[in-house]
Amino acid sequence: MILSVDAKNAALQGIADRLNVGTNSLLSLFIGETLAAEFALTNPVEASISGALLTFNIPPKVMAIASGVPTAAKVLDASGILIATLDVATELTLDNSQIYQGGYVTLTALTMSV
Repeated sequence: MILSVDAKNAALQGIADRLNVGTNSLLSLFIGETLAAEFALTNPVEASISGALLTFNIPPKVMAIASGVPTAAKVLDASGILIATLDVATELTLDNSQIYQGGYVTLTALTMSV
């Protein structure tokens, strides 16, 4: 199946709508299997949806609870249901490539594509 850009945008809008239900959805960063940092995503989560790309509003910085290089990122809705697993290398950007326990983690870009 090959989706049109309009269909991809609609799918991404559906994801954004799901993430906008409830208090706050989450972006969890992992180092291996260890939770390293957790961001409460803003509501609405989307800054824009265009060209089959969902660009998120950037949440405030958070304090890291583990040290290392992030290897995985998961987006959870407000009820804790996994919505997506993101590619740390291509779908999000941090202010530093490594995070340190007790230090701040700043997300500078977050996108999702279909």
